[in-house]
Amino acid sequence: MSITISAEQARRFLIRRQKFTAYGSPFAGPEGVAQALRHLEAVQIDPLCPFERNHHQVLYNRVHGYQPAWLEHMVYQEKQAFEYYCNALCVLPIEDYPYFRRAMEQQRELTGAKIDPSVRQTMQQILRHIEERGQAGSSDFNSGQKISGWWDDEPRTKIEKLAFDYLHLIGNLVITRRADNQRSRSYNVPERFIPPYLLGQEIDQVAWERFAMLKFLRAYGLSQLSISRFGWYSAPKTAKKRLLLELIDQGEVVPVQVEGVKRTYYCLADLMPELSQAFPLPEGEAAVILGPLDNLLWDRERLEDFWKFYYRWEVYVPKAKRQYGYYVVPVLYGEWLVGRIEMRADKEQNLLRVDNLWFEPGREDALPAVRRAVVLQAEYLGLGGIRGI
Repeated sequence: MSITISAEQARRFLIRRQKFTAYGSPFAGPEGVAQALRHLEAVQIDPLCPFERNHHQVLYNRVHGYQPAWLEHMVYQEKQAFEYYCNALCVLPIEDYPYFRRAMEQQRELTGAKIDPSVRQTMQQILRHIEERGQAGSSDFNSGQKISGWWDDEPRTKIEKLAFDYLHLIGNLVITRRADNQRSRSYNVPERFIPPYLLGQEIDQVAWERFAMLKFLRAYGLSQLSISRFGWYSAPKTAKKRLLLELIDQGEVVPVQVEGVKRTYYCLADLMPELSQAFPLPEGEAAVILGPLDNLLWDRERLEDFWKFYYRWEVYVPKAKRQYGYYVVPVLYGEWLVGRIEMRADKEQNLLRVDNLWFEPGREDALPAVRRAVVLQAEYLGLGGIRGI
C-alpha cells in the first residue's frame, strides 16, 4: 500500500534526516563522527579543496565542534570505518565490510578480463611488495610508464596508480592512510587492517543485495528508480525492481506518492514515523553551506521535484559551458535551498573569500544568515576574516 504526502512534508523529512547542526544535531566531539557516519550510512570522499573537502564539509555540518583530524583518526587509527564504493568512493562503517566484500568479488568478475596485461603485472608486483614490506602507495613506485586511466582517454595516468585503484576495487587492498593533500594514499592487505571477526564473516549474494538495497534506502530517505546507482549493487534494473517489489510485499518498504510529482518514491517502513512528522523547520541564525557532494544532494532529480532547485556540480564542466562556476555549492536555509555560493580559502591573506553569491528569486532575505555561515566557516578553517559578503 502506498501513501501520499506533500512536497513540503518530503522536504522537511529529508532535511531532518540529515541531522545538520543548524537543526539540532545530536552528534558532537570525536565520538560524534562515527555516530554521524552510521546515521548517514556513507560519506562521499573528494580531494578537491577550494575552501574545504566534501567529506569534511559534510561532517562539519553535522558534528558539533568538528575537526578533520577526528575523521582521519576514526578511520585510519581506530579502524571504525573503511573506504569503498557505494554512491562513489565513500567512508563506510567498518561493520559493513563483509557485505561490501561481495561487491569487491563482483568487481573482480566484471573487470578481470578488461584489465590490461601490463597493469595486471604491476598489480602482482605491488601485492608482493606489500605482503613482504607492509603498506605502500603509488609514490613508492616509479617505473615511468603511463597508461589511460579511469578518468582520461590518453596515456596520462601512472601505471602504478591505476594498479592500486584496481587492487582496491577488487578487494585485494584497503586504503590505510591519506596524506595531507588527500590524493596520496597508502594501502595494505585487508588482513592487516580489517578486524579478524569481520574477515571471517561469509555473506552470500542474496544477503548482500538485500543489505545494499536497505542501506541505500536508509541513506537516501526517499529515493526513486531512475537513479543509476539505485540499490548500491551491480545488477540489471529489472532485478533491482524485483527485489524492491519483494521488500514492498514483505512490508519493509513503502511506495510514496508526492503531490505534484509524477514519479514514485520509496521509503523504509521503519522511517514512516519520521516521515509523518512534518513540523516546520526553523530559520536560524546561520544558513548551511553544503558540500558539493553532500548526502542531501545525491539525487539531483529529487532536488527539482521537491525544491524546484536545479543543481549541477560544474567542476568537470568546461569553463565556457559553466552556468555558475568551478566550485559552486548550494546554500540551505530553513526548509529551502535559497542560493549558491562560490568561496575560496585565501591562505596567503588569511581570509575566506566569497567570489560569487546567487540567491533564488525572492530569497535575498537570507543574506544575514549566509554571512553568518561564512563567518563560522572561516573560524572553522582557522582563517582570520572574510571578504566579499
